[in-house]
Amino acid sequence: MQFKAMAAIVNEIVLVPRDDRYTWSLEGNGEFLVSSLRKVLDGNRFQEKSLSTRWVKSVPIKVNIMAWKVKSNALPTRFNLSRRGIDIDSIDCPICKMGAETTCHLFFQCSVARQIMRKIASWWNVEFMEVNSYEEWRSWIVSTRIHSRSKGIIEGIYYGLWWSMWNFRNKILFDSKTPEKALIFDNLVSSSFYWFKYRCKASFKWDDWLKNPYIVCC
Repeated sequence: MQFKAMAAIVNEIVLVPRDDRYTWSLEGNGEFLVSSLRKVLDGNRFQEKSLSTRWVKSVPIKVNIMAWKVKSNALPTRFNLSRRGIDIDSIDCPICKMGAETTCHLFFQCSVARQIMRKIASWWNVEFMEVNSYEEWRSWIVSTRIHSRSKGIIEGIYYGLWWSMWNFRNKILFDSKTPEKALIFDNLVSSSFYWFKYRCKASFKWDDWLKNPYIVCC
């Protein structure tokens, strides 16, 4: 009787002649999109529309993810680790040792981070302003009086700065050889040159990038 009942149910099933596949329920067509997932994450984490995730296509995915972690305070900084009950030797910033290593301090308030931010502003010939958080930095970017395309490029460079600062911090903590602070800005300029050269439509050379980075926006 059970077999007959099961056969009756199976007989009503109509199978489509194609391979099995996953479907994404957040989109009507069933296809997975990064943007749809990003909207869900933003909706849960950020209530204000102004704090929605910004994706800069001109920089690598890993750098964009890093920027998202900076904004959402999702990095395992010393302060965040201690808040979760993990026993660590110190919560001081390993770079400047002038404050607790929070996300805001490491990427915006640390003296080394501010020195490099000042160099970026000088390189791009924009007015430098000290900021203490992602929100303040974002307001500064929006208020900067330059072309919208240039803002996107500068935003990507700051994403690269956060990536560089985090790597520099990890080398201080985990590498046997102490890294050089002076190379952070130089490596950022070099890395960003290749990011934008192969992801932007404008054609430019290394000297152009050093002397007039606005050429990328042409």
